[in-house]
Amino acid sequence: MKIGMKWILGAAVAAALSACPPVDPGTDGGTGGGTATGGGTATGGGSETGGGTATGGGTATGGGTATGGGTATGGGTTQRDLDVVLVRLNNDGTRDTTFGTDGVARIDFGQTTGAARDNLYSFDKDSAGRFVLFGATKSATGSDADRFVARVTAAGSLDTTFATAGIYRQGFGTLSDSARHGQVQADGKIVASGYTSQPTGALLEDGGVQAANHIVLIRLNSDGTPDTTFGDAGVVNSAKFVPTVPTELWGMAEAYAAVRQSSGKYVTTGYGRAAPSGAVDMVGFRYLDTGADDPSWGTNGSFVFDLIGGDERGRHAVVLSDDRVVNVGSGVALTGNIDAMVTVLTADGQFDTTFNTTGSKTYSFGRADEAFFGSAVGPGGMSLAAAGYRVAGSGENDDAVLLVMPLSTGAPAEFADAVPLSATGNDRFFGVAWDGSKIIGVGFVRDGADTKFAAARFDTAGALDTTFGTGGIVTIDVTPEGGTEETARWVVVQSDGKIVIGGNAEH
Repeated sequence: MKIGMKWILGAAVAAALSACPPVDPGTDGGTGGGTATGGGTATGGGSETGGGTATGGGTATGGGTATGGGTATGGGTTQRDLDVVLVRLNNDGTRDTTFGTDGVARIDFGQTTGAARDNLYSFDKDSAGRFVLFGATKSATGSDADRFVARVTAAGSLDTTFATAGIYRQGFGTLSDSARHGQVQADGKIVASGYTSQPTGALLEDGGVQAANHIVLIRLNSDGTPDTTFGDAGVVNSAKFVPTVPTELWGMAEAYAAVRQSSGKYVTTGYGRAAPSGAVDMVGFRYLDTGADDPSWGTNGSFVFDLIGGDERGRHAVVLSDDRVVNVGSGVALTGNIDAMVTVLTADGQFDTTFNTTGSKTYSFGRADEAFFGSAVGPGGMSLAAAGYRVAGSGENDDAVLLVMPLSTGAPAEFADAVPLSATGNDRFFGVAWDGSKIIGVGFVRDGADTKFAAARFDTAGALDTTFGTGGIVTIDVTPEGGTEETARWVVVQSDGKIVIGGNAEH
C-alpha cells in the first residue's frame, strides 16, 4: 500500500488528527512502534539520541526525553538549542582550519518556537565535494519535527543554490517525522529514508485512533527539487503490514536505510511487525525506481527475520557489487540478551547461505545489549567494517565496538571486539568509514558531565593507528562554553584524505 503526499484521510482519521496531538514514535522507534497510546521504549541496541541515553548517562521521566546525558522531568525541561555540526580533520587528526570556523561548520536551522533541536542522522558527499545532510528539525510551528535534506559547500557553509536557501524540508502536517540515512547517487540524485507515525483509522479499546509507523522515502534532483518521477511528488509514503479487515489494528515498519541495486531498485532495512504491538523483527522491502512496491523481493515483496521471538532490528545496510545486501543491527540470539548482528541477503531478498548457513550471524561483546549502527565496504570490496556499541553493565561503561568482516577470499581475518575509547566514561560509535586500508569509527565519549565528539582510527586487526590524534583517538569539544551534548553520527573521508565528521552539538 502506498500513500503519497496528497493522501486522503477517512472521517475518523481526520478527526483524530485535529483532536489529538501528534504521536512521537520515540527516539528509537521503540517497541510501541508509534501507537496512539505512546511511542514505545528504546530497547534493542539502546536509544540512539544525542550523546547519552537512558541507560548510559541520562534518564527520561514524566514524558521527557533525555538526550546527550541530560535529564528531562515533568514532561521535559527547557533544553538548549541543538545544532548540526560538521568538523573537518587533516589526515593526522588535527583540525583543518580552512573549513568553517577553525575547522568547525555549525548549521542552525533557526526555528523561533522554543529550542530548535536540529538532529543530523547521516550525510554523504557529492561529486563536487559538497556535503548532503540528512536529519530532522522542529517544524515552523514548533509542535512537531520535520525531516530535512541540506547541502553544505566544500568550505563549510550552507549552499544556497540547493533547494530553498540550502535546505529542503518535508513533513506530514503536524505529525512528527523521523529521518534516517540517506545517500547521493552516482547520477547526482539524492535519496533519504525514514518513517512517520500516522493514524490508521482503526479504533483502540479506549476509543482513540491507532497510529502506526509508515516507511517514508524521498528522492530529490541534484538541485534539491523533488524528483517527480519518484512516488508522489518525490515522496513515497508506504504503509506495511496492513490488515485485510480495515477495522483491525495495523502493524508497523520503519526504514533506517535504503540502498540502491544496479537495477535502480531500492532495498530498505529497518524493523517492524505484523501485530499492532509486541516484539519487532528486522524487515526489508524493495521499491522500483518509480517508488512502487516490488513484489518480487523476498517473500511476496518483503523480507522478515526473527531469530527466537525477540526484537531484531536493521540499523544500516550496504549493497555489494553483485547486488547482495548486507544489513547490520541487532538481534536476540538468547532470551534476554541482545547481540550485534549482520545479515546478508541475495540480490532477490533471500538468505545468502554462502555467508553463513543461516545467512545471519550474531556477535556477543559480553553485555546484555549490543548493536551495530553503521557499516561500510572497504577497498576492492574485500572487507566490511561495522561499528556500534555495547551498553553498560553493572559497574561498567558503554563501550564502542568494531567489526571487520571478510567479504572475499584473501581479505584480512575477521576482527570483532569492544574498542573502548575511555576507561572511565561512556563511549559509543554510530558511524564508520574506510580511510584507505584503515577504518575510522565516530561517535562520542563522556568526560565527566561533558559529552564530546570522538573519532578513532584502526587497522583491520583492530589496533589503534597511533599516527592519528593521540594514540589513535581524537576528541573534539565542539561547544566548550558549557555545552554538554555533543555526538558525532557519521563520517566521510574525502579523496584528498581529509576526514569530515558530522553530528549534533548544543550552542
